[in-house]
Amino acid sequence: MKKKYGTLFFVLVTILLLIKMEYVFASPKQGEFSGDLVITAPGHVVKAKLYIKDPYIYRLEMSEESGGMIFIRPAEARGKIWMLDPAKKQYKILSWPQKHKDPLEAWTDIQYDMKGGNTAKETIHGHPCAVSEFKYPGTDKVALKMWYAEDIKYTIKRVADAKIMMENKSQPKIIKGTFEILNIKTGKLDDTLFEVPAGYVEVK
Repeated sequence: MKKKYGTLFFVLVTILLLIKMEYVFASPKQGEFSGDLVITAPGHVVKAKLYIKDPYIYRLEMSEESGGMIFIRPAEARGKIWMLDPAKKQYKILSWPQKHKDPLEAWTDIQYDMKGGNTAKETIHGHPCAVSEFKYPGTDKVALKMWYAEDIKYTIKRVADAKIMMENKSQPKIIKGTFEILNIKTGKLDDTLFEVPAGYVEVK
């Protein structure tokens, strides 16, 4: 009898531990949203419409003034980016480092060789944010400051004076200016936004 209750107790404790671990390690699901992306850099401004399905699935529609291209990162992307040309009904699949033609990819890749973390809390555009600062190792200058919106689980503002090492490591791509998502609207997004439209032809 004691052995039976001992086994039952062990099973119960194991279940409780698994539930607790799932609670601790499960990240809250990001809400879907769209917004207006504005990137300022020395000498020019980039404007686009941004649709976020989750951190890895998105659509970026560049304004006509910014080239008119559409960049999508679908579920099966595996690190690649689809660049669509609506005028020619063509698309091209970009991999590193060509994928940095997509400004969203360039701005989200800059932080990976920096160190830093959360420094403050701030609300911008109605979204409560965790503010983080990042520096390159061995330097004191803040190279990247980020505002992570805790309600939609996405970084909605970046201020940077940074770089991305390209294939030719002697010539990094400079990322300097501001990245900001405005007029954010939450809600379910149509899956077709993240697919190549029918009739588009792939070009190499």
